[in-house]
Amino acid sequence: MGDICLAISDSIAVVTIDRPPVNALRTQTYTELDQTFSALAQNNEVKCVIITGAGKKAFAAGADVNDFLALDSNTGAEYTRRNTQIRENIRNFPAPVICAINGLALGGGFVLALMCDIRVSSEEARLNLSEINMGIIGGTQHIAPYVSPGTAKIMVYTGDMITAQQALQLGLVDIVVPGPDLLGHCWAIARKIVSKPPLAIRYAKQSLNFAYSGGLSQGIEVETKYIEKLWGTRDKNEAVAAFLEKRTPVFKGV
Repeated sequence: MGDICLAISDSIAVVTIDRPPVNALRTQTYTELDQTFSALAQNNEVKCVIITGAGKKAFAAGADVNDFLALDSNTGAEYTRRNTQIRENIRNFPAPVICAINGLALGGGFVLALMCDIRVSSEEARLNLSEINMGIIGGTQHIAPYVSPGTAKIMVYTGDMITAQQALQLGLVDIVVPGPDLLGHCWAIARKIVSKPPLAIRYAKQSLNFAYSGGLSQGIEVETKYIEKLWGTRDKNEAVAAFLEKRTPVFKGV
């Protein structure tokens, strides 16, 4: 059984990350996401995509930390650039992508949500940029357009969790609804989108992405280079080992 489930109905595709218990994003998950969105991009019948997580606990609780210890500056660079490109492919998908955040959206899961055009969150959802806790960084370029510099730095430096309502107030999610209403609300938005002229929607998305991206491409390149350096540090290994061993890490700054 794969990590990604796909269903298509009425020109709307629903992509579900299905990797219990918390839909952690391993390499296979990213591969299947890329394959799924690449196939959907070739399907002229699909006019809108909803992406969500299986179950009620998590949309995607970040990367699979078990993958991290084996990564160094070289293998980590390949890992980062590959996953970054896959997320960028989703951001630039020709049709609108709605993210239904049905629970935890942590680290890379939160960044994945930020790749989407519209984010609808359940009231129970919790979000953070947790990469700092693993001795690396992530999401710095994607969160910056939405929040003040100080808020961005608090979230990136601390990895602290925020609630769905806090995310709404900050502009990191667009709509918050009760959990049972989440997919129904996303479907209502999707149906309205697919009722519009598809070529106009496609060009509108491209125009809006250009308007809001600013120096995003260059910023992502800078962030990626720093992440590559961090993969090779002892502190990254200590952070990951401490997480897996359920102990307090001891950092040396190297």
